[in-house]
Amino acid sequence: MINIVELRKKIGYTQVDFAKLLGVSIASLRRWEKGENNPSPLAIERIEYVNEKINNGLLEELIEENQQNESKADSDICKKRNFVFADKKYEIEYMPYVYNGPEDQLEFYNKLINMQENVKNIQDWERYSRMLSLVKSAGGELTSQYLLEKPKDSNKSWSADSGAHGWHRYVGRFPAQLIRAIINSFALNENDLILDPFCGSGTTVVEARLLGIPAIGIEISPLSAMISRVKSRFSDCTDEICKHIDLLQKFYKEKYSNFLNGRSIVEFSYEDIIEREGNYIQIFSNMERWFTKEALLGTSIVVEYIIHIKNNNYISELIATALSAKMRSIGNVDVDVVRAEYRKVPRENVDVLKLVVSQLRKFVKSIMLMNTSHKGILGKSDSIKIIEGSCLSTCIEANSISAIITSPPYGVESLSYLRTHLLSFRALEPVLGVDPYNFGGEVIGSEYLREDDVSIEKLKVIHKSEVFKDFFYELLNKEEMGKLRNRIFMMMKFFEDMNDLIINFQKWLKPGGKVAFVIGNKKIGDYIIPTDSIITEIFENSGFKYIDAIAHKLKTNNSNSKVPWQDRIIENEFVIFYEKV
Repeated sequence: MINIVELRKKIGYTQVDFAKLLGVSIASLRRWEKGENNPSPLAIERIEYVNEKINNGLLEELIEENQQNESKADSDICKKRNFVFADKKYEIEYMPYVYNGPEDQLEFYNKLINMQENVKNIQDWERYSRMLSLVKSAGGELTSQYLLEKPKDSNKSWSADSGAHGWHRYVGRFPAQLIRAIINSFALNENDLILDPFCGSGTTVVEARLLGIPAIGIEISPLSAMISRVKSRFSDCTDEICKHIDLLQKFYKEKYSNFLNGRSIVEFSYEDIIEREGNYIQIFSNMERWFTKEALLGTSIVVEYIIHIKNNNYISELIATALSAKMRSIGNVDVDVVRAEYRKVPRENVDVLKLVVSQLRKFVKSIMLMNTSHKGILGKSDSIKIIEGSCLSTCIEANSISAIITSPPYGVESLSYLRTHLLSFRALEPVLGVDPYNFGGEVIGSEYLREDDVSIEKLKVIHKSEVFKDFFYELLNKEEMGKLRNRIFMMMKFFEDMNDLIINFQKWLKPGGKVAFVIGNKKIGDYIIPTDSIITEIFENSGFKYIDAIAHKLKTNNSNSKVPWQDRIIENEFVIFYEKV
């Protein structure tokens, strides 16, 4: 394997210039150089070609080739196309990242755009054209998505962080552009109701709000439920937020100064801060490794203010969300990994107030932008409802839901997934009222399941899916899977939960109601679980008709963190569409 760092330094290139020479993203090159990921076979071919050219003293020729290829690509780019709506043709212009993006994304992009054509039961082109996803302009008018995202003409990938979507880092979000395309393809309007039973950080409900369609989100994690409420139920006015930014700053500075009383923070112990009058944070294991003293004191004061104004529910939760969003910059958290892990070198001079206030001002700016970019489309804040609890035990009115758009956990380890934001749970436990280690058996995909909790013969799902039965019976009989038996039983329980949930879907949806189900095929050992086939058989034997599926690894681009399961654990991802018969 060619040493990429040595090759780059040999010609004196920066990472930016060398990534351009290889034709890859800077993030990919950085990961290769750190040894966090390996280049794809296609990328290896390119690296070997570049290496050969450099060793033969042909760097200038290589640069000229790149320039010619870029020039040819620019001339070959198709930026516009016809779009059919109500049997009429209109010209649309793609978002820049559609025509600038990697070739393996283009088919996916086109599929999403095609889905939005020729929708039934919608006649208002002026409104619908503004709602389009992956489209810069339609009929000469800029779309709301473009006005919100404001991508540069050179952008090569979509952003997951436009508007409220970027308020909080959250692992595993699905792309807002995908959700918008699905909503449009389902021809939903203000008289419909969308449900996302695995709401997460609220991508589906935020998109529903932006497009003026009522929605319900169900989320078992109190932190995630709070984030979803805050992101989806913003006001059309930011005066109240601005007022509390000023009040928070005054409150914080007074409390901080009074506590120190002219002394240095190093003179105080962690116990002194915890015992401070007005502190609500409880001492927890390894607190001194997670927080410096100044970070703990600052966090304690912000939490005190949140509880101080708890009667103003939205503002208190908004500030709590801002605090959580900045927790990786406040605490000694390693930002280069997904799970919550200690930072090797503790942070210094942490200014909690400055971090939280900057996040709140970001909220204000994006609320103003969303209200402007989606004016005339945007729904009312009370059109979104977040239910905190398990979707397996939630009561939804029968035949009330027009569409379900969701992505469940892809299998086991759901609780570890929730604990990605461990430090936020610890700091905000007085606000959320829950310890992340005390979630019970209602969490789908719980890793605390014991083998004796599950018997394959007693599972209802074996009567719904032959693929499930054949796959897991065979897997359980393989000697080499002995060490993974508990994981196998956890996955079996996951599909049993999916079966129970899909039965609920059948009750909740209106006749003809649509489902968009995003799922990934994980692995157990070296064996790929045929999740898409199992889920489809469950749907088809529960009163649903399979419509279509898109097989494509979803690229949310929500962080530069390592996501080890993307290549090692998840074989592929699917967006599968069903309809209630």
